[in-house]
Amino acid sequence: MLKLDWNLVFTIINLLILYLLLKKFLFKPVCDMMDKRAKMIQDEMDSAEAEKAEAMKLKSDYEETLKNARQEAVKITDDARARAGKEYDLLMENARAESAKLIADAEKSIENERVRAMDGARYEIADLALLAAAKVIRKNADGVDSRELAESFISEAGEQE
Repeated sequence: MLKLDWNLVFTIINLLILYLLLKKFLFKPVCDMMDKRAKMIQDEMDSAEAEKAEAMKLKSDYEETLKNARQEAVKITDDARARAGKEYDLLMENARAESAKLIADAEKSIENERVRAMDGARYEIADLALLAAAKVIRKNADGVDSRELAESFISEAGEQE
């Protein structure tokens, strides 16, 4: 049977004392240290999650800003094209008006030159007609009346055509 010996009782008491001492001086500090470490790791994980969420928010804000900037760039480009088109149309209209004015001035100038040339030609024809008439009648026809007569003759001949 089991014999109770004082050695066994002392051994059990020693084991209980050792257990209590280990529990108080070893297990409790180690558990506290492990709890602190687990809490620190959890805090770091929470902080990392919060930073990740902040980074995702900043990324989405950045992407939205970039999208708006692209839309603004497209709008500015379209506005610039529209203004350039309007300016082109205005310049073309001004150029057309200027060319029409130049053409009208040129036509007026040509008409004036034609009238001057016709007057000059009439004057020379009148002189030639007087010279021919003078040779025919052997008389000098330099008088003003003769010239007026020749000019009226040429004018009448010009109107009949």
